[in-house]
Amino acid sequence: MATAEDIAKALGTLAAHDEQSTVKHFLDTGFPPLNHALASRWDGGLPVGRVIEIYGPESSGKTAIATMAMISAQRMGGYAGFNDHERSFQQYLAEMMGLDPHPGRFAYKKPKTFEDSIAICIQTAATLRDKKLISADAPIAWVFDSLAFMVPDSAFYDQKTGAVKAPGQRSMHDNTALARATSAHFPAFAQHCDDLGICAIFLNQIRMNIGVVYGNPETTPGGKTPKYVFSQRISLGASKIVKGKGADAEVLGSEITAKIVKNKVARPFHAAKWRFEFQEDGTGKFNIVRSMIEFLVEEKILPTSGGWIEWEGKKYYASVLAEKLENEPDGLDKLKALLPKAYEPPVVAVVAAGDETGEVGVLEEAA
Repeated sequence: MATAEDIAKALGTLAAHDEQSTVKHFLDTGFPPLNHALASRWDGGLPVGRVIEIYGPESSGKTAIATMAMISAQRMGGYAGFNDHERSFQQYLAEMMGLDPHPGRFAYKKPKTFEDSIAICIQTAATLRDKKLISADAPIAWVFDSLAFMVPDSAFYDQKTGAVKAPGQRSMHDNTALARATSAHFPAFAQHCDDLGICAIFLNQIRMNIGVVYGNPETTPGGKTPKYVFSQRISLGASKIVKGKGADAEVLGSEITAKIVKNKVARPFHAAKWRFEFQEDGTGKFNIVRSMIEFLVEEKILPTSGGWIEWEGKKYYASVLAEKLENEPDGLDKLKALLPKAYEPPVVAVVAAGDETGEVGVLEEAA
């Protein structure tokens, strides 16, 4: 019987191990508790080299999280791309958050088909790597908005003539085309993401499975293959934040809850929550400072007295303290410095219909 050393010698290069596909870099979401829920570390976030899904109802902040990931990639010396299948990306808002729109740092594309979208991402990333235009360790973040709106070639073009299909030419066969396309292309795409250092972020919507009596009837478009390919699946839910009551009630925004329903880089089913607030101009704001304050209060790290929060020897209402720290250059850093070294995020189980996504309640706004 040959020894292990004899077998290895006989196999030669066949016995040499390939490099393991481990995550070396994470893209900061901007909110440490969400980073921790995703990667079990405050400076974690979305894993580079993997395919991610963020899904939930409208106005739940999916694009805001994806934008923060793109900004993080740029700050790490990398590149970002956004494939806008919904034709709804508001670039000026992303720029206000810190996105660099220069074409040497960011690509905005409007692909017509699923296949075109995947190809643009791969070709751009391969060019960046082959020509060594960015550091070998620099990440590439690419957002697809959304998987539900991606139209496969077979549903967009007539396969015989190559012409764009008229509405009357589309059939029931086209309804399942996206599932077939993801099944055909996603396994290879996941390999490209690993090889090229791409964090591919697919935003997605919610659909309802007809006839489901027991369990959660909610599902996401794209077939079953994406659920296996995605390394992380982030389910977002929203509760209204309301100030006042009755006729005087005003909706200020939403409290967003993220549930990590799949995670191949850390423990799954962790959760995080934050504030997404509406602005006077109709836009939304990922209020990280106020969310951090509420997190530290909930964890009993920031002392409270009644409705007041104690900060540097003074007492403030949460809204006043948030405004004060937002106007300080190191305000957010001061809050991050209070994060505990040992922390166990809340664990949730998706067990009932309506529990995984959607609007789950109304929160009354305090001072």
